[in-house]
Amino acid sequence: MDTRISILFYGRKAKTTRDNLVPIYLRVTLQGQRLELSTHRYVSPARWSAEAGKVKGSSAEARSVNAYLETLRTKAYGHHRELLEEGRPVTVE
Repeated sequence: MDTRISILFYGRKAKTTRDNLVPIYLRVTLQGQRLELSTHRYVSPARWSAEAGKVKGSSAEARSVNAYLETLRTKAYGHHRELLEEGRPVTVE
């Protein structure tokens, strides 16, 4: 059984706020199934790096958001690893 996991952060331009900020979403893909969740963080489209999946720059705000995104990534990989170690089925739920 293929249990590879893919984690992607992206700015969702379709949900731009009145302040011209885009929400950052987390997409987890597992066995071809996707799960998309809001991170409840917002960023200016000019400051978002789609290639890197993080906020550009070294300001305090950029460091804070990027650290939060890395925490989410680590948690997702941790849950995946726990399920594999326990022999439980690995699904997007």
